[in-house]
Amino acid sequence: MSCASPAALAEKVQLRFEGETLPSDVRDAVRAGLTDENRPETLFEARRQAERAENTVRDILNSRGYFDPQITAYVETNEVTTPVLEVEPGKLFLIEILEIDYSDAEPNSEAAQDAFDAITLAAGDTAIPAEIIDAEREISFSLRRNGYAFAEAGDRRVQGDREAGELRVTYNVSAGHRVRLGEVIYPDDIITETDYLDRLRPFEAGDLYTPQGIAMFSGRLSETRLFDLANVRLAEEPTRIMENGDAVYDVIVTLSERERNTVALGASIATDVGPGVTAEFTRRNLTKNGDLLVAELTVAQLEQELDVQWRRPNEFGYGRGLVLSTTLSNENTDGFDSQEFAVGAGYEVVEGPDFSYSYGVTASLIHEQDEFGERDLQLLGVYASARLDRADDFLNPTKGWRVEGRVDPNVAFGSSESQFIRAEGQLRGYLPFGEDRRLVLAGRLKLGTVWGADIEALPSDDRFFSGGGGSVRGYAYQAIGPRSDDDAPLGGRALLETSVEARWQFRQNIGLVGFIDAGRVSETELPSFSDLRFGAGFGVRYDTPAGPLRVDIATPLDPTDFDDPVQIYIALGQAF
Repeated sequence: MSCASPAALAEKVQLRFEGETLPSDVRDAVRAGLTDENRPETLFEARRQAERAENTVRDILNSRGYFDPQITAYVETNEVTTPVLEVEPGKLFLIEILEIDYSDAEPNSEAAQDAFDAITLAAGDTAIPAEIIDAEREISFSLRRNGYAFAEAGDRRVQGDREAGELRVTYNVSAGHRVRLGEVIYPDDIITETDYLDRLRPFEAGDLYTPQGIAMFSGRLSETRLFDLANVRLAEEPTRIMENGDAVYDVIVTLSERERNTVALGASIATDVGPGVTAEFTRRNLTKNGDLLVAELTVAQLEQELDVQWRRPNEFGYGRGLVLSTTLSNENTDGFDSQEFAVGAGYEVVEGPDFSYSYGVTASLIHEQDEFGERDLQLLGVYASARLDRADDFLNPTKGWRVEGRVDPNVAFGSSESQFIRAEGQLRGYLPFGEDRRLVLAGRLKLGTVWGADIEALPSDDRFFSGGGGSVRGYAYQAIGPRSDDDAPLGGRALLETSVEARWQFRQNIGLVGFIDAGRVSETELPSFSDLRFGAGFGVRYDTPAGPLRVDIATPLDPTDFDDPVQIYIALGQAF
């Protein structure tokens, strides 16, 4: 037979509810709020445990609208030592009256009504302290949205009727002057032209203050990527008080400009196309109007290209920009050799953070040689493109989707003449699994077509090719599609590609990927799902500040005599 002292057999606090019946959710909250404690070694510790539990239960009941509970704490010492709480919750307090008391001049009737409507509580509602405090904050926000920039809700007054179980809540509010915006004052030490910065303003002098307008201006300044720091605020004192009582405050802008010149280097390597390097030079604020000159040089085994763009964002107002481009390229592939000089001009529109579109004109001089012979072409075209991006990250998305498309009507002159329309679109989606999103299922579908010209009349660069690291992994570069009598790739007039990846974040900076790609290039104008060529493989991702470093190993599932058993690809960024 064994025995133990009462203290050694102490149990968790017992709750005994009396009087008013508590709803089950409140009972559950009370029980959940009592933390498990070690068994007390003495009767004194058991009493202290009961006292702590009493304070916890009182706080929980208060937070649920029971402001006058009667709680008795004691310790029972029978076979075991048990802390006990007898809880009589009392009345559930309700809101009787809600009112706002303005300590200075009352705002106009519309703003005052909006402020009152911002209170989510109403007479007869349960008096929840957190909701009463939240309403105080919403009153201030509402007044500021109506132009009262310095509105503040001070100490509230709460009067209770214990017998009736009712509360009267009075919010003490200082609205201050309604504010109109004056002059925008920029730093004297910046090189950026203020005329350009003014295009980013979502307000004009004389407009009513809104916190959204100030925040939007600050965000637009940051979006330009011209500044390390961009902050917008009201001046500390008004410049004048208008006859109607409105106060005019200047807008103070604080800016710290970034370095104007940036150089970036990149590299890739694949067993089908060999190594490649890229170098990019960016000159910000080329003419001090927020414009960027970007020159990118690509040197690879099959392609050499110099691309220069002069981007003038917000040239025609916020989100309306101009881009001028020129490209000099040389390609030497199994399917064709091509040298091209191209220029273009485009109008770009950014409609919010997700949607953008552009349209413009292009002109090219092309010299090429392929299975159809050697020729010189002059190409004139127009284009229209659009992109909707609902993914959560540019380089390493884990949730959401992206869709984009482009249409290019073109006219070709020279050694051969043709008119054709080239169109392509792509949809990408990302589905996370688990709360930590360590597993992501990613998918891609790409379609393309060329209408109006036979394959031999199309410039090589306007045909569709498939195979390689950017399309169907496992196959050599441009290996999928029609071939000539001597087995050179010809390209096609229609394209279908699709990919599925399972991405697992194995460690903090290391991810593992399994994938299946498929694609087909057709001689006809419509993409076809029949006779797809499949490739499969696995890869490793190593997260870097510039994005994930990608290493993929793939094999063709429908190999031909032209396909190696394995292809390896190394590049920066996810495959799609």
